[in-house]
Amino acid sequence: MKFKYKSLIVLFIVLNFLISASVVSADDDGFQTTSGEMVEELNRTPVKYRSIISPKKRAIKVAQRINNKMEEKTIVVVDNVDIPRLKLKILFAYNSSALKDSSYVLLQELGTALLSSKLKDRYIMINGHTDSDGAEQYNLKLSFDRADSVKAYLVSAFDIPEYRLQIRGYGEVMPLKPNISSYNKLLNRRVEFEIAN
Repeated sequence: MKFKYKSLIVLFIVLNFLISASVVSADDDGFQTTSGEMVEELNRTPVKYRSIISPKKRAIKVAQRINNKMEEKTIVVVDNVDIPRLKLKILFAYNSSALKDSSYVLLQELGTALLSSKLKDRYIMINGHTDSDGAEQYNLKLSFDRADSVKAYLVSAFDIPEYRLQIRGYGEVMPLKPNISSYNKLLNRRVEFEIAN
């Protein structure tokens, strides 16, 4: 009889976990929504995960502004280091770098964070990302253009000096989730912010 009750309790716990995991809000996916969360994230210490094998490094192609124009560059990404990075669901018109009206509330929070006493003198890298729909080269340019749109808005709306904001387009090469569902693709179409070196 005890075995039956323990089995029911375990089953209840597992079902409860599965139900709660299926009702995930954007915040549960690690996206920041307030200026306080943004300041806190960009000021945290990086976390290096232990790896049995050597650190996983990979070279990826990005689009970056060099000499005032977009150029492709190869950078090295270390996958077992979790650096402070904001993930924001900034929405754009389909296949466009035009910001959707619904994104301005989030951008207001971001501008407030970047002008805070803890971030006002820091240099910020704005990273654009896409899902895997479309050609890889097209997505690389689109991600760069979207990061550029965010920069232009922050410069004009908050009078943030242009030199503090750098941009980089990653295209489709760094998804948060596999591009197998419309929800995952939504998560992968994002703009991220990190302290620039």
